[in-house]
Amino acid sequence: MKRKFMFGLGLAAVVATAPFVTTTPVFASLQEAGSAIAQRIMRPEVKLEMGVEKQITVVDENGVEKLEWQALEGEAAVQPGDVLRYVVETSNGGDIAAKNLVVEQPIPAEMTYVLDSQKGNSEATAVYSIDNGETFVAEPMVEVTLEDGTKEMQPAPAEAYTHVKWSFDSELASEMAVSVSHEVTVK
Repeated sequence: MKRKFMFGLGLAAVVATAPFVTTTPVFASLQEAGSAIAQRIMRPEVKLEMGVEKQITVVDENGVEKLEWQALEGEAAVQPGDVLRYVVETSNGGDIAAKNLVVEQPIPAEMTYVLDSQKGNSEATAVYSIDNGETFVAEPMVEVTLEDGTKEMQPAPAEAYTHVKWSFDSELASEMAVSVSHEVTVK
């Protein structure tokens, strides 16, 4: 009786391990599951922080005026004609690089984009929208009717800009940070 029981356990052990030893799909599924778990653990953690600064004029000890940026916090007062700079700090605190990073910012209706004011690192390419973020191009154009009635395409005026978008050409490596900014004038 004892022998039959031992033989039965031995046969059950061989049958239970046979699928793992002889069939590749089960082994491959286990590898894929392990890879999926690792990908869930190791991922980019992109953090965006936006700040706003107001351009002010200061007089140094020699009586010379110069422009500086003053951080705005809380409910700061701004006046028509004030120049503001929006700064977006982007960092990756994750384990792996962030790919295909895009930072998009609308331009508030109460403000006008300052042409050519975008600044960023060399990996960021700025594009703009003049149709509320539907399309983006490097140089927005509008159709203008000339005095003689002919129409031609001309660069869009600053007032037409509705969004700024930066696309990063390279990956944002783990523990890396980048900054982009643009300026607007209060209407």
